[in-house]
Amino acid sequence: MRKLLGMDVVLLPIPSERKGPTLEGWQNITIEKMDDPQYLVSLNHGGNIGVLLGKNSDGLCTIDLDCDDDVEPFLKLNPKLRDTLRTRRGRGCNVWVRIKGNYPDLVKIKGTDDVDRGEWRASGGQTIIHGTAKDKEPPHKMRPYVFQKKVAPIEIAFDDIVWPSDWILPWKQTTEPPAANVDAAMEDLRRLYGEPFYQDKNGNILSIGEPFWAGLYAKENVLLFEPDEKQFYHYNEATGLYEVESADAVKIQISARMLEVSRQNNAFSLETKRKATTLNNILSHLRGITEKRGAFATKQKIVHLANGVMVFRDGEADLMPFDKSFFSRNRSPISFDECAKCERFLNELVLPAVHEDDAVLLQKYIGICLLGENIVQRILILDGEAGRGKTQLANVIQYLIGLLNCTQLRTEFLGQKFENFRFLKKTLLVGVDVRPDFLSTKGASDLKGLVGGDMFDAEQKGGTGSFQFQGKFCVVITSNVRLQVHLQGDIGAWKRRLLIVRYEAPPPKKKIDDFGVILVREEGSGILNWGLQGLGMVLADVREHGDIQLTPRQTGVVDSLLAESESLRHFLIECVEVGEDCDLSVDEIVEDYAQFCPEKSWSALPLTEVHKQLSGLMLELFKVSQNHCTKRDGRSVRGFSHVRFKI
Repeated sequence: MRKLLGMDVVLLPIPSERKGPTLEGWQNITIEKMDDPQYLVSLNHGGNIGVLLGKNSDGLCTIDLDCDDDVEPFLKLNPKLRDTLRTRRGRGCNVWVRIKGNYPDLVKIKGTDDVDRGEWRASGGQTIIHGTAKDKEPPHKMRPYVFQKKVAPIEIAFDDIVWPSDWILPWKQTTEPPAANVDAAMEDLRRLYGEPFYQDKNGNILSIGEPFWAGLYAKENVLLFEPDEKQFYHYNEATGLYEVESADAVKIQISARMLEVSRQNNAFSLETKRKATTLNNILSHLRGITEKRGAFATKQKIVHLANGVMVFRDGEADLMPFDKSFFSRNRSPISFDECAKCERFLNELVLPAVHEDDAVLLQKYIGICLLGENIVQRILILDGEAGRGKTQLANVIQYLIGLLNCTQLRTEFLGQKFENFRFLKKTLLVGVDVRPDFLSTKGASDLKGLVGGDMFDAEQKGGTGSFQFQGKFCVVITSNVRLQVHLQGDIGAWKRRLLIVRYEAPPPKKKIDDFGVILVREEGSGILNWGLQGLGMVLADVREHGDIQLTPRQTGVVDSLLAESESLRHFLIECVEVGEDCDLSVDEIVEDYAQFCPEKSWSALPLTEVHKQLSGLMLELFKVSQNHCTKRDGRSVRGFSHVRFKI
């Protein structure tokens, strides 16, 4: 390879089937590294080999042509390049050249039709010259990198390369578009919104055409206004996200654009018209022009990642480039790497701690969390004794989803005036190491709606008005005890909402501080792959069965928790009956109930809660009310007549 390319070229070790290096800081590797015996051994690992391009490889660069149809026309324009090194894998090819003099850094090239034509690959980039990789498009065929013409790269000046006339060359682009395009665009804006300003016969500016400036800003920026939230969102091409833009920031940008136009056209009096009232009026027009109600409400089946958008369609998943049409404002900070694994995560955190069926359930729910929409309308509860890894798994999930997309779940405040506003722009609600009464508080019943698609009002403290949002949140709760659910007679709804994973295995022999953080740092892309596979599984469940599929054991765990939450009712039904000339004291009932719960492996209700529920349940089940004249040891105590324990 070095004989072909030159001894002054830096080669890069790349894992098999990958299209990019994993070596940290690979862009800065110098030719001295090629004298390191250990580094040379890494190049003979049997995987792919890339070539570092540009200044660190003495000006070796490649022209990456994406389409087969572009290759021959390009070579006709550059007949000298027929005699240089050419490689390819699937479509198009890479034309290798060694550049004399100056040349631009790595940059993508598009056509005037806005279709990608390829890349100029130089400093900051690399090209694979040996190995195999998988196609992005189905059926994801594995193809090798091959030589189309195996000769040494020729030497050429960058300015001697001839480019097709219908290609947009970034290194030749200026900040000013062609005059003809500017005139046509301005004419369209005038037709839609009127003149930018109005003058008297002497050319003095009398007033500003406020709609025009709003239209110009909307044309030059990807912006939307969400009227319910009363918020501007600006599209960030680097991240693919719609990010909040304050009204003040927008006004500053409009003011700067007006200043730029005034100086370009020597219309200096335009500067003096940029007053607060005028800018506020322009902003009002801009709100109307860019309004898109519910822009983020209808979510496609996508997972927004650090390096692209994974799109799920008809059982297939493809990584797509960022695009404004996804209307995404949440993303995972983890990059997709199809070859990444998560062996420590599975073998040290998940599989030793839970039943194998529950490992699959966790995989599916993590996939749902990545999607950011609770398509199965379920709450995930991780319960068991402390030190089993529940909190670390919850941390992994939050770091995987992105901390900016998560917020603390506080059931004691649900239903209060401003609590719901905290959930805006979030996709995951988390309660870690919660108290036993977490699902028994007054507001806990709202959880069913927050995952089940109900409509809620959100009101900001100090804000004006409120707006509605739909509850599609994912919810993860961890607890060191079995939670008691305040059922309020709605056992069916809670049964449809709960998923429970029990941590019943012994604690790990060695505790690792911040283990979840370590796992995400070391295996984040691998855990991401595991979660994406889980999302594929749950989408298949929904497609084929209409809901996530659970084993009988898993549904039994939910049934057991709900029964435990109504343990006093179950005790009375199983152990008490109506009878003549008999009675039971409250203390006798409480004492037998305290013995009944351990036999069922249940936690008994607190004594105060037993006394609170007992009178109502006795009246409901046996039609008897509490009295204060039940005789025991010659004195009157609280009790119930005409009931007895079953024999």
